[in-house]
Amino acid sequence: MKLLKQRLRHLPKEEFDRAVAYFEEYFDEAGAEQEQQAIADLGMPEEAAAQIIQDIAIKNTAEPVAGIKKGMSAVWVGILALFAAPFTLPVFAAATLIGLVMILMALLLLLLLFLAGLLLVICGPVAFVGGFSVIGQSIGDALICFGRGIAAVGAGILLMQGMYLLIRGCTGWLVKLFGKIVQKGEK
Repeated sequence: MKLLKQRLRHLPKEEFDRAVAYFEEYFDEAGAEQEQQAIADLGMPEEAAAQIIQDIAIKNTAEPVAGIKKGMSAVWVGILALFAAPFTLPVFAAATLIGLVMILMALLLLLLLFLAGLLLVICGPVAFVGGFSVIGQSIGDALICFGRGIAAVGAGILLMQGMYLLIRGCTGWLVKLFGKIVQKGEK
């Protein structure tokens, strides 16, 4: 059990707890007299952990991604499943790693665009308020500041909403991709 827990420690807490509870219940039902038979039935802890991770990754492909946090958790399980699978070709592992880095870079770019939208939402009101400071000097300059402030808030909201939807869609796509890869790896 200790080795199994060590192999599963990178899973999300909910999935980790569920897997550990299953195996503890399995051994409790087997009892002390059939414990060795239960261990033989389950196989090596490494293989059992790899199978659990792969099963969770496949299960995640069937469910739609509810939010970014759940989606990223499912992507993480997919990554774990890829590396838990018995790959014998180092070239395939390297290609997978390069692909993962490219996907991570794309997700980081989307996150940066989301943060740019957030900055626009924050800076827009500052420009709007700045218009009041120049209203006595020039009405035209004040109106420009007001317009830029409102436009910045609007653009920021649109950018944030678009990036949120795109990130959510990408995480769902990644979960399905990892699930398909794991399913093909089992064959």
